[in-house]
Amino acid sequence: MADTDAKSGGSSLSKALMVLKEVCCAQDPMRFADLVERSELPKATAHRILNTLVDEGLVRFEDHSQLYHPGYGLLELAHKAWSSMDIRDLAADQMKALWQETGETIHLAVLDRSEVIYIDKVESQKSLRLFSAVGKKGPAYCTGVGKAMIAYLGEEELADTISKQSFIKHTDTTLDTEEKLRNELEKIRQTGVSLDMQEHEEGIQCAASVIFNYRNEPIAALSITAPVFRVNDERFELFQKRIKEACQEVSKRMGAMASA
Repeated sequence: MADTDAKSGGSSLSKALMVLKEVCCAQDPMRFADLVERSELPKATAHRILNTLVDEGLVRFEDHSQLYHPGYGLLELAHKAWSSMDIRDLAADQMKALWQETGETIHLAVLDRSEVIYIDKVESQKSLRLFSAVGKKGPAYCTGVGKAMIAYLGEEELADTISKQSFIKHTDTTLDTEEKLRNELEKIRQTGVSLDMQEHEEGIQCAASVIFNYRNEPIAALSITAPVFRVNDERFELFQKRIKEACQEVSKRMGAMASA
């Protein structure tokens, strides 16, 4: 009897999930008859499942139009799921893949007010000493990861972040004015890739891109960092392509609707 009940429960759950997916994935709100036709369920079964989904807030029914829509309860569930995710876990396989492909140092960073903080790093096995270390902070205006994230801030938050930058000239190529930085941020928004061309450390360059959350807010960035002498133009173009792809994949896992 227990086995029969388990199979029955599993079957009921599968049917409920199927109906929920039909409602959520349809281009337009659906009528009951359309749902029955698409799901191929008996009317009584479909009606029972829909009533349960409506009661749980996962499906919304409009009396005046007799249409079923995705329910607001889905947003609550999504928020709880996404808020419990650790970006380091979600990005780990992408970081490893980038490291295996390039042999260079891979960084994962977040924005902490007006600064960058490195929260994970896969170190190159080749000889290279970098400023970065897990837990260490750095400037946003002259690092690839920093520019990648601030490029997508809202104007008010961006203005506040820029106002807190020191614009100290670390190298000859450091962006040392707000105008230069804003011009660079516009390029980043167009390409989806942020470059550090020896702006923070002499002889070190990187390609970075942004990771978005389910609200399409910039929450982190990944970068590939290497010494200039090891990276020709063709290889650096590959870095830019791969870092963008990796960030798009992690953004998708975070529920982002679109990425840079």
